[in-house]
Amino acid sequence: MTYHVNFELAASRDVEMAFESYELRHTGLGADFLRTVAMAADLLARDPERFAITRVSFRWIKLRRFPFALHYRIKGDTVLIVACLHFRQSPTRWPQA
Repeated sequence: MTYHVNFELAASRDVEMAFESYELRHTGLGADFLRTVAMAADLLARDPERFAITRVSFRWIKLRRFPFALHYRIKGDTVLIVACLHFRQSPTRWPQA
């Protein structure tokens, strides 16, 4: 079964902000970040249950090479990504329920 992967608006904003930050550091690094997000989304489309539940009904997948994780939940045949957070961001921003 292949799942549909959707980004909530807040998660899209998180990705956009991280992209801009990396692109300002070094041209092309932001594009590398976006490719890494896309690879993680592809993995989630194939096997979202691969990652353990961490907070109530949420799961997360670490991004390769970057200190970020996609926080998501599974609803039927859809993977809903609710946030893309840096590991050092406050836990108060993490999904709660």
